[in-house]
Amino acid sequence: KEPANMQKSRDSRFLKKILTDAEIEFVKDAKNSDEALWSLWACKESAYKVIKKFLPDTAFIPKRWQVVFNKTQSECSEGKVVITGNDGIFIRLFSNHDYIHCVGADKLAELDKIISGVEILPEKENNPSFFSRLCLAQRLAKHFLLDIHQIKIKRIKEKGELRPPRAYIDGRKTDVDISLSHDGRFVAYAFMTL
Repeated sequence: KEPANMQKSRDSRFLKKILTDAEIEFVKDAKNSDEALWSLWACKESAYKVIKKFLPDTAFIPKRWQVVFNKTQSECSEGKVVITGNDGIFIRLFSNHDYIHCVGADKLAELDKIISGVEILPEKENNPSFFSRLCLAQRLAKHFLLDIHQIKIKRIKEKGELRPPRAYIDGRKTDVDISLSHDGRFVAYAFMTL
């Protein structure tokens, strides 16, 4: 519903830049073409975040990545983002009239281990990155039965590039796989349980 995102499904140059030919047809045939477009984008972005963790030099070329849905229910769809030279990334897409949210994993069974949430950015909060970290820290604290002050979410630079965020408990880096995102008035987080 963000003004910058509305009607983008009618921009054929944009569609050709980020979607495969089959996906462009999917968007054109959809009941809600904007929702279809941003659903495909969310799937590709989630797949990129997954791949970037184990293949850091991967380039994001969304037009070369094909989203294939194999299971769709009312507010949840499952499928795979097929990537040349890779087995692909499994995705679970949540959509409703307010937002679209996608999580991904390199193994199908891992989708069931993901805990995620979407929150509305408070009107007076002008730092969505900070707020998304706070929401994730609160959820991690609840999950691990910790005090929120024990948890920090940090990104470090390696070889001049910011790495994906990591969770630290009592100052020690954890192996908890996390992800953060924000767009417009929404922030989202996800983490994989052990």
